[in-house]
Amino acid sequence: MRYIFVLFILSVLIHSSFAQKFGIGASAMYNFQTESFGFGIRGEIPKNRFSIVPQFSYYPAFNKIHEYYVGIGFNINMFTFNRWTLYATIHPGYNAWLNYENSAMSKAKRSNFDLEGGLGIKTGLCLKPFLEYRYNIHWRETHLQLGFVYFFGCKKGKTSGIPGTKGKVKRKKGTCSAYD
Repeated sequence: MRYIFVLFILSVLIHSSFAQKFGIGASAMYNFQTESFGFGIRGEIPKNRFSIVPQFSYYPAFNKIHEYYVGIGFNINMFTFNRWTLYATIHPGYNAWLNYENSAMSKAKRSNFDLEGGLGIKTGLCLKPFLEYRYNIHWRETHLQLGFVYFFGCKKGKTSGIPGTKGKVKRKKGTCSAYD
């Protein structure tokens, strides 16, 4: 598992180094059907109303279901009101169910591919807290994620840092370069 974790982090950092705007964050999760708690890390690379969101999630062994997920989400901002943004997400991923032998389900196996869809809401400028509700089509279960993403290079009320402007262009007060 630690190798997948390291690969995930490296892929986010490598991709982020090529992207001018990116964020990294974490979340706490609760799966309603399995009554399990987990945590996750994610990156976010925004482009206009669309974001690519690589993610790693882990449900520790103290839960009924011991598993981890590695995937890449695709978020699209649907509505923005004040500083709140409602977005839709779709997340294909790989699931490693580590204690699948304990399950009575006939389709239980160690390696699984699945698809999740859902809605989320986020707010903030440089530090964006979020709340997501997702449905897993493969396992027919839902979970809630509460977390944050911090966007690097975001400076409230400072010069833009746009190449070629020598810092003379001012952004509107309270904006984030990740969504300008």
